[in-house]
Amino acid sequence: MIMNDFSKRTDDVLLALIRDDDQQAFRALYDRYWTTLWSYARNAMADPDDAEDVVQELFMTLWEKRDSLQINSSLKAYLFRATLNKVIDRIDRSKYRLSYLQDLKQTYSEGNYTTDGKLFEKELEQRFEACVDKMPPKMRTIFTLSRLQMMTHQQISDSLKISRDNVNRQIKNALILLKKSLLAVPLVLILKYFLP
Repeated sequence: MIMNDFSKRTDDVLLALIRDDDQQAFRALYDRYWTTLWSYARNAMADPDDAEDVVQELFMTLWEKRDSLQINSSLKAYLFRATLNKVIDRIDRSKYRLSYLQDLKQTYSEGNYTTDGKLFEKELEQRFEACVDKMPPKMRTIFTLSRLQMMTHQQISDSLKISRDNVNRQIKNALILLKKSLLAVPLVLILKYFLP
């Protein structure tokens, strides 16, 4: 069956097919709603990349939970509500992180940290640098551009002439490696380095 046949099917039919692991049905649903949901998220977010991340996460969750998904309204209403919830969660997390970072910076600027804190910070830096050095070259380059040079995923994609999905995947894998490497380091110091 060709893709055009899927694009003409109702949301309910596509959802039933998705529950049966039909990737073409999922792609049709993705194509049907991605732009609209991105525009909806974009209206509430400062960064279009954040809006794109929200919609990508939503579709990833939809696919991962396709077997157990409970939708009591229309699929369209569900997708818009889920997008809104993800936008609110991301904004709330950003506000919390910003507030936390401001408190942390004030503590450091006032000199309210101990010698132990300095030692832990040095240990964190060493572990961080060692882990980044051990990353595969492509991952290391992408991670460095993202976290140390503060380039957006799209800028990295354009600069390295690779897909944005590849950039997202490489950064996600880099963060997994770093989390494993930094497990023994106090959370407060990890937050200092990894929050925007």
